[in-house]
Amino acid sequence: MLGRWDSAVAAQLDSCLSGDATPGDPAIAGMVMAASVLRPRRHISEGARQRAFDAMMREADRQARPVAGTHTDDLADPGVHARTAEAGPGFRLTVSDIEHVDDERLEEIAARLAARLGQNAPDRNQ
Repeated sequence: MLGRWDSAVAAQLDSCLSGDATPGDPAIAGMVMAASVLRPRRHISEGARQRAFDAMMREADRQARPVAGTHTDDLADPGVHARTAEAGPGFRLTVSDIEHVDDERLEEIAARLAARLGQNAPDRNQ
């Protein structure tokens, strides 16, 4: 609850900011000066206000999201089965699934991947 001094200061500050009075107290003069610095110099349109709000919300969303590339799958989770196989020189294949990955399934996936990677792009220079 505001005291008498606080409400008198608020009333005087309000009248000074509206232009009806001039500040008599140095404390009020400092508050009026601070308020005048914070007042926009020109009218802000609703479109500009909306664009600023949208930019602020995009930045808040960007800050709230984790940094790209820091997420890694937790393969130690007991619900995830992972198998790794060598698929050629310097090429390893890791298959993760919620179902058990047996040797036959791993070989089938590796064969499909090798066939897909072995396909040549059509020669467009002919």
